[in-house]
Amino acid sequence: MISDFRVCTHIMSSDRASLPEPAKYFFLKALRPFSLSVTVVTCSLGTVLAWHDGQGNMVRATMVMVAGLLLQSAVNLFNDHADIELWSTCENNNADNVLEMIRRNFLVAKIMTVFSIAIGLALVFVSGWELLVIGGLGLIGGYFYTGQPIAYKNRGWGVVAVFFFTGIFMVLGSYVAVAGGWSWDVMAYAVPVSMISSMLLLSNELRDVQDDIINNIGTFTVRAGASVASSLYVLLGVGALIYACAIGFSGGMRWPWLMVVPILTLIKPFQILQLSRQTGQHKPLVQLPPLTGRYFVIFGICMMLAI
Repeated sequence: MISDFRVCTHIMSSDRASLPEPAKYFFLKALRPFSLSVTVVTCSLGTVLAWHDGQGNMVRATMVMVAGLLLQSAVNLFNDHADIELWSTCENNNADNVLEMIRRNFLVAKIMTVFSIAIGLALVFVSGWELLVIGGLGLIGGYFYTGQPIAYKNRGWGVVAVFFFTGIFMVLGSYVAVAGGWSWDVMAYAVPVSMISSMLLLSNELRDVQDDIINNIGTFTVRAGASVASSLYVLLGVGALIYACAIGFSGGMRWPWLMVVPILTLIKPFQILQLSRQTGQHKPLVQLPPLTGRYFVIFGICMMLAI
């Protein structure tokens, strides 16, 4: 374990190399706009499946999307709150400004959460108690991603947790909210996009692995190693396609051939991973999260059109 003293000493001796850039905490950057693709895809998929089952409702669908975007934005802002300890224990010219931004974003996240809960409770009233259970689990999972005492991001559980909380639960919750009822069949359609949710998290961990090692943040990539994380990234990307095609060509989609299209958007991120492995350079991995987000969006669109 790296103590606060060692972290601070390293920071001062390496010109703040281990501290995130202060710009990371600017409100728009802290929102992590590319990650909102997770909410758009998962909520839209649940809504499309509800319409496919003849249970569509435009008002509920709109409420689901607004609540989902608010909650995802809040989780993104909440995640930076854990950095307060890092900035508080080290002398830095930007520390006071950064701490102010983190606290401001945390306050905004609380407000977003309140509005999201209010919309969610309204949907529970018309959709049933199942949505309350799913929404409650989602809120708990979002908070404890970095919140104490669990903070499962720092325990290497993030990849698994994201699969459920920003994948399975989002799709299933959206379906229940719009359709007003439960469907186990929806779980099958939720699995491939849940895999890409985990893939998107891995892209962030791979990009940030050097800083996370220095700051003693025990993500899955830090614990398992970048090589293992890269292999899992590829496995999830390819596995999601294979799984979706299996659903489609077994009769679960009208136009399953559309699921071939996302293959094109996997080429570039796989090339970047290969380049990073061959050269040992970390810089190319900066492109990985937005490229993974693009893959997620195109995959989601193709899947919804195929259904």
